Amino acid sequence: MKSQLRKHRWFSRMVFALSLGLLFLPTGCANPSTPATPSASSPSAPTAPSAPPAPSPAAAGNFTAVGNMTTARADHTATLLRNGKVLIAGGEGDGFQDLASAELYDPSTRTFAPTGSMIMPRYAHSATLLADGRVLIAGGRQDGTRGTSVFTAEIYDPSTGAFTATGELASIGGEVYAPPAGVTTLLPDGRVFVAASNNAEIYDPQSGTFTATGPYADLSDAYGITVTLLTNGKVLVTGCSDAYGSCSVGATELFDPQSGTFGVTGPMMAKYFPDYGYTATLLTDGRVLFLGSGDYDFADAEVYDPAAGTFASTGSASENHQIAPASRLTDGTVLIAGGQVPGGDGSAYAELYVPTTGTFEFAGWMTAARHSHTATPLPDDTVLITGGYIGWPNPGSNAEVYQPR
Repeated sequence: MKSQLRKHRWFSRMVFALSLGLLFLPTGCANPSTPATPSASSPSAPTAPSAPPAPSPAAAGNFTAVGNMTTARADHTATLLRNGKVLIAGGEGDGFQDLASAELYDPSTRTFAPTGSMIMPRYAHSATLLADGRVLIAGGRQDGTRGTSVFTAEIYDPSTGAFTATGELASIGGEVYAPPAGVTTLLPDGRVFVAASNNAEIYDPQSGTFTATGPYADLSDAYGITVTLLTNGKVLVTGCSDAYGSCSVGATELFDPQSGTFGVTGPMMAKYFPDYGYTATLLTDGRVLFLGSGDYDFADAEVYDPAAGTFASTGSASENHQIAPASRLTDGTVLIAGGQVPGGDGSAYAELYVPTTGTFEFAGWMTAARHSHTATPLPDDTVLITGGYIGWPNPGSNAEVYQPR
């Protein structure tokens, strides 16, 4: 296995597939047609920290259910378009079915409606809003129980509601695997930086082609990649470089779009690499918040300072937010909601990171427990949360919005 993250996800899918064959074997002690009633301690009941701290005025907010998506999905993408709508694309459906379908969320009605389908079904892909308002879809995977890499790319045009093919990823780059953090960013010149597992690539919307950059400084066969465009125009790339999924320390690099080369920065404070990697969120002061999550430890939280080129530990999150996105709000705080709990189900627990104090504060409970979902900040300062695995291995179609107070 190339990565802890991919190993865990692949193993869970294989266990589920095998369990289908064992489910209907005669046991003489139970009726398989009668579902068990979940208890508060069973894997199907969302778990959360007991007696969470009372939310402060800064952290308090409301989660409100909105209309359901047209299709239940997880490991999909959600992209805010220029017209204020949100494009939901791909992902995995029931039974780990690869999805090509797409839909649009309308904040004015809080409802979803179908739009054109992608050419290629895929999950764990990247989605990048281009300067002209179109959306680049690249990479990802197919065949959920085995995870076959996809090397094609396509463009969504909001004016037509259709997807069209564009250039394929360079063969030198390797896999583009996005969750739990994005692996692409729009550069100031309108090109798109794509961090693949073996080499980064640049997509040129004018020519519709991908071109390999200079080689990574330290990364090779990388996983758990994050990509962040810094305020100085450089791109911060982090990940773990180990072909056998036993990486102990992550690599941190800076990409210079002017020279097309990488240089080393950091390193991170943690002397291990979390099983499920990190999320990376650009803060309003130009620093970057990293939140990691693993199977047996609480989330590692660090902040990168571009001016000094160093990482520093910050406050600890109250819960391990495995495979959960992080979203910056207009007040500068960062929302982290949900995550995977033991057994593969989701959590409904949410908290906010407050950069001014370097602490995490309880922010409330989502209306549904979930992981492998999306969280998209909207212009009205709400956050749209969609899909994800509600109860393993079933994705949900439900959605909700977070409203800060």
